[in-house]
Amino acid sequence: MNHKRTTMTSIVLATVMLVSLFAVVSSSVSGTVMAGTGPAATYTSIGLSSLVAVDTSGHVWWMNGTSWSSIGGVATSSPAATTPNFNVVVLDVFVRGTNGALYERSTLNNGASWGAWSNLGGQLAAGTGPAACSWGAGRVDVFVRGTDGALWHKGSTNSGASWSNWQSLGGKLTSSPAASPPATNQIGVFVRGTDGACWYKDWTGTAWSSWKSLGGQLAPHTGAGVMGVVFNTTTDARGYEVFVQGTDHQLWWQDFGRAGSAWSRLPACPEVLSASSPAVVFSHSGHTEVWVSTTSGNLMECFATGNWSPVNTWVWSSATSPP
Repeated sequence: MNHKRTTMTSIVLATVMLVSLFAVVSSSVSGTVMAGTGPAATYTSIGLSSLVAVDTSGHVWWMNGTSWSSIGGVATSSPAATTPNFNVVVLDVFVRGTNGALYERSTLNNGASWGAWSNLGGQLAAGTGPAACSWGAGRVDVFVRGTDGALWHKGSTNSGASWSNWQSLGGKLTSSPAASPPATNQIGVFVRGTDGACWYKDWTGTAWSSWKSLGGQLAPHTGAGVMGVVFNTTTDARGYEVFVQGTDHQLWWQDFGRAGSAWSRLPACPEVLSASSPAVVFSHSGHTEVWVSTTSGNLMECFATGNWSPVNTWVWSSATSPP
């Protein structure tokens, strides 16, 4: 049987063993990322990570692979970003505004121009940000923790030209949500529960599942980073790569949905992780990239080398942040 790993658009050889060789690159340069906020991560048309971050003044910044540019606005949370239907020249960015509502701004031409910020309403709990994902052409789904502590959802089927009403999906969240599709018309949403564990809820294509615990213990004020994957293209076995900050303030991960998977710790970050959620992206070069913010105001990347070879080597990169 041929075991493979893939996102919805990429297939990478995978015979996964929980063995890691650790290497780190440290940085002593202070950055400009707002305290308590993490990045959003997608990928670009040139095969590099696309990051969205909020600076200490609340301004929203976008890094298209190599350089940062301001996209304005004043945010009070970590941002969310998605590339609808994996169209890498289109980017939708979501933030919590100063009035607690959800705001969205998008580019249709790889950042050459941006539309105006649009108020999508709702009320996000203080200290939390949105999650966004797309599983098909024109489809965008966004999730937030409401002021009642429940998970709320809003969707668009026409690339944000119009939006559904807000829908409560229940639960009691203690973090921002994270969301990703493992397949067309499927979504997994992951949150920190009142017991500190990671909890999830699935859209199966016809209905939402009940809440289920994935266990673990997440640091307070942090949530998950998640990426939907296909573990085996022969059997179409699908699941999620889930990353969290543990109570030891280190990154932990598991291949949720793969038989025998359990929480495993990544190598220690060269800087102290901030109280925020990680972001995950699958690069065009075939690597899983996990981005975090640190108490120094930097963004740092931990990535798996070797295209998921039998021995996974996790490596920390040098720091970056908006100007």
